Amino acid sequence: MTVTQSVRDEILRHPGPTLIESGVDTAGPVASPVVRARVPTTGALDRRTSMNGVALAAGDAAALWLLLGLTLTPALGGQGGHAWQTVFICTWVIASLTFRSYPGYGMDSSERLRRSVICACAAVPSLIGAAVEYTPTTLAGAVTLLLIAPLSVPLVLLTQSGVRALLRAANRWGVDVAVIGDGEAAATVTDTLRRDWSLGYRPLDSGDANLAILAMPNIPYALRDRLLDGPLARFRRVLVMVTQPASDTRWAGSHQLGTISVLEVRRRHLEPGDLRQKRALDLLIAALLFPFFTPLLLIVALVVALDSRGPVLYGATRLGWRGRPFTCWKFRTMHGDGEQKLAELLARDPQARAHYAQYHKLPSDPRVTRAGHFLRRSSLDELPQLLNVLTGEMSLVGPRPYLQREVPDMNPHTDVILSCRPGITGLWQVSGRSGTSFQERVQLDLQYVRRWSPWLDLTLLFATLEVVVRRRGAL
Repeated sequence: MTVTQSVRDEILRHPGPTLIESGVDTAGPVASPVVRARVPTTGALDRRTSMNGVALAAGDAAALWLLLGLTLTPALGGQGGHAWQTVFICTWVIASLTFRSYPGYGMDSSERLRRSVICACAAVPSLIGAAVEYTPTTLAGAVTLLLIAPLSVPLVLLTQSGVRALLRAANRWGVDVAVIGDGEAAATVTDTLRRDWSLGYRPLDSGDANLAILAMPNIPYALRDRLLDGPLARFRRVLVMVTQPASDTRWAGSHQLGTISVLEVRRRHLEPGDLRQKRALDLLIAALLFPFFTPLLLIVALVVALDSRGPVLYGATRLGWRGRPFTCWKFRTMHGDGEQKLAELLARDPQARAHYAQYHKLPSDPRVTRAGHFLRRSSLDELPQLLNVLTGEMSLVGPRPYLQREVPDMNPHTDVILSCRPGITGLWQVSGRSGTSFQERVQLDLQYVRRWSPWLDLTLLFATLEVVVRRRGAL
């Protein structure tokens, strides 16, 4: 099913009176989005974005090298200064990377000016260092030194404009975007993007896109959130056209595309750079933990083997990244005929059946072995999942691994949650664990995906240690 079909189905499933009250014509612009977009994971779009960024960074470096070569050494009375010249350029480029100025899609002229001024200010200390080491011998030299930073701003802006023009002439500038909508709003967005090509957003009629623009400005907030959590969940960025630019949401901040006000939804956990950062953190911590936990793993394996018959490890099929099934490893905590015992209990005990329907767990589960109760309370049963982390099927921190049969109960948030690798721990594990209902777990996992950052992962890892030590909330 295409993204467009999914959006239309979601809108038609929830038309309600709010659409009419908000002034949206359900038979026109909302009901018939026209773009047929596919959402890639990697590939040509990423390579083109990287190439655009490298070209702009190289242009900045070349322009600054020329400017400093013509001004810095003469300002210092013909003395050295090449090292400080290099420091100035490197500082500028690093500051631009920090503020995500390369390739800078969607930035207007005022935003480019603002970021260039910030980069110039960041590079000023290198000029101070050059002045301290090589004191200017003349007034003209001192004035020239003072003018380098102000001159660098317009020079870089002109250079970037030229680089973008060259890339456009070679049909290599910009990223393809899916404008989801129909009627006047979608036409306005498409015309704006084609007219102001320097924004770097190329509207397409069909094909692959990592960015979507939801051109339905009067859509109710509740329906907008359902679309962001559902059909549009796999886009790395979504720009939501709004009539009130200040109407910020928990997902995004507002800015302008020409004269159009949009809210930008940036899903950091889908960005290639952030994915690599999260993976590096997983590998580093898992590699440090594995030698420490190896003796404990052997002891637990022996306890499981002696306590009851069956394999030491239990491999359960769970849904991983983008819904791909994988084998999630745990120490076995259940009897071999555990599912039969559970079915018998649920058939004869209405209270247990109601509790299991709400929590998907039981306080006195007949399937669990004697050793299994201890392993679950201490969370030691999940230690083998470090193998899943090392193989890239799981992360140390993330949403809980879900079963295929749980997908209907996860809707409409399935795509959002499965867009992130499942974790050994997460918000659910440190927020009540077995004391939370299934729907509360879904909301906690949804909140984690929306809020993801490396700092959140580290915070949850430390919080997990406290929860495990206190054995709080486990069954």
